[in-house]
Amino acid sequence: MFCKHKWNLLSETITESKFEHVIKQLERAGLTANVQIPWQLSDGSRKHIQTFTCEKCGGLKRFTEDI
Repeated sequence: MFCKHKWNLLSETITESKFEHVIKQLERAGLTANVQIPWQLSDGSRKHIQTFTCEKCGGLKRFTEDI
């Protein structure tokens, strides 16, 4: 019931921003010259997501930070 957690890193991910995703898809389609991107897709924010598991009780914890 009461556990003094000992967290181990299970996975760590940094997502790509909306802008990076749009650019990647445009390059994949071969449309890199003179393309106007809507302002809604010009967001450069990303997320850093870490998932931890407790060595003692098996609990899971996820931390998400905006970058």
